[in-house]
Amino acid sequence: MKQLLIHIKKRLYLYVAADFGLALVVGFYLNIRSINIRPVSILAVFIMLYPMLTGMVIEKVKKAGRNYKLISLTLTFAFFVASATAYVISRTVFSAYPELALGIILVGAIPCSNMLIGWSGIADASTEDALVIAVVGLLLIPILSPIIVRISGGPLLPIDTRRLILNLLGFIVVPLILGFYTRRKIIRRKGMSYFMDIKQYFPGVSALGILLIVFFSVAKVAGEVLHHPIVFLLVAVGLFIYYIVQTALSILAAKLFRLDYSRGMILILGATASSQAISLALAATLFGNMTVFALSFKPILQVLYIMFLIYALGPYIKNFLKKQRH
Repeated sequence: MKQLLIHIKKRLYLYVAADFGLALVVGFYLNIRSINIRPVSILAVFIMLYPMLTGMVIEKVKKAGRNYKLISLTLTFAFFVASATAYVISRTVFSAYPELALGIILVGAIPCSNMLIGWSGIADASTEDALVIAVVGLLLIPILSPIIVRISGGPLLPIDTRRLILNLLGFIVVPLILGFYTRRKIIRRKGMSYFMDIKQYFPGVSALGILLIVFFSVAKVAGEVLHHPIVFLLVAVGLFIYYIVQTALSILAAKLFRLDYSRGMILILGATASSQAISLALAATLFGNMTVFALSFKPILQVLYIMFLIYALGPYIKNFLKKQRH
């Protein structure tokens, strides 16, 4: 079981792709549109976020570096530049599909959290700065994200702002508190080395929640989607436009603010990647099925794009940024 969890963590995009395909087949041949998936979604949300927030050692923030320029710049891109990019795409690519448009708005409004640390480690960027940005960004989501979603998505579809805020608080604050006490209890009873040993399995457990939500959410809209395959193309085009624009703008900003590669890559990843778990959880419990479908498709595309960004574009980005170091 432990090895399976590690494999799921490392190959999440493959499992999501298989889960996505299976859900389309099951949903097409079995009529499950009438099934209420809200209880499943709530359970999946807890499975996704509780292990993730248990593994996030927030206490280390005070020991991390204090690069205020990088932190403020990355969070500005992650919340405000990203939401502006998503807004433009929602009114152009998804102009005829308000639920898909709301999906891209959620992508822009809810930035990457703990995955920023993982991506930074893969990219040989500054993981200490990534930790600070991930924690601060996570705490800002219940404050800034409802405002962004209400302003950008309100004209498209009715949005219950109160429920939006309460859901975000429930998704973040409750698992964060439970995770904090769980982490302390494990460390107190078993020691830090034991905690660090089992921490590697937490992302795999969180991924099970993602797979659960993706399956039921996609299965509910399978018939509609397969009869209108243009939806696949629209979601892919919209997301790739978002990733490319955010990447280009953040690379230029890193150059302008004279960030070296280790910190410039933090800005680029923070501006480009967005939260898989929180945005999907929010859509599944609050918005329509097509919004969930758009976000269910996103993990596959995002992982592929970020890997391309790190491995294919990384050497060119490093060469571009090293010419103007601090």
